[in-house]
Amino acid sequence: MKSIFLIFVLIISANANVNVVCKAGIMDNNSAETYINKLLKKEPNNIECILKLANIYLKSGELLKGYKLITRAYNTNPLVVGQSDMSNILPYALKMTKLAKRAKKNKNKFLWNQVGNNFFDMGVYSESIKSYEKSLALDLKQPEIGLKLALSYQKSNQIDNAVDQLFTLVEHNAKDFYANYYLGKILRYSITDDDSAVKYFANAKEILSSKKDDFTDIEFTSFMNDIKMELGK
Repeated sequence: MKSIFLIFVLIISANANVNVVCKAGIMDNNSAETYINKLLKKEPNNIECILKLANIYLKSGELLKGYKLITRAYNTNPLVVGQSDMSNILPYALKMTKLAKRAKKNKNKFLWNQVGNNFFDMGVYSESIKSYEKSLALDLKQPEIGLKLALSYQKSNQIDNAVDQLFTLVEHNAKDFYANYYLGKILRYSITDDDSAVKYFANAKEILSSKKDDFTDIEFTSFMNDIKMELGK
């Protein structure tokens, strides 16, 4: 009888420990992530732990992983999720999860671009990088997306990747104004290669002058004044 009682106590204690981890977060995020992932293999419908793991990913900047888990929890128990702390981002999480799922299933570059643009506009560049890379893997001939990928790299402090991506754009189209312009900026301010920077600023100035009609008056004047300032340094 005592052994049965002891087993019962141990089971309750184990469940309590699980709930403490998933509710209160007594572990650091890395340990909690590992622990909860193992737990969810045994208890795939544990809503508290799914939401806890989602929160860990959201806080670490892995938004799409977090959104997918919120969607998973919602599909398991919509009432609980709708009343949870995640309720305020639930509609967006469902939308982004669905969009990414469609993009992956259909191997659709346009849908990956939508996912990437959403994250780019939010300033979550680590996520926009993943989406733009998937889009360009389907079709490299997307200069606008290639530029956004380069800028996402730069914003994420992946300077070498940003430079490589901009060089790729210039190789494909030497008259790409934005690729030349941002190459000049990054080479001067991130790599301190002034000689190369001047070359690309000069290219950008020539392209801008020849394509004036492609820009609004404000854009043209702003870019031209900035380039002249850079060339004057």
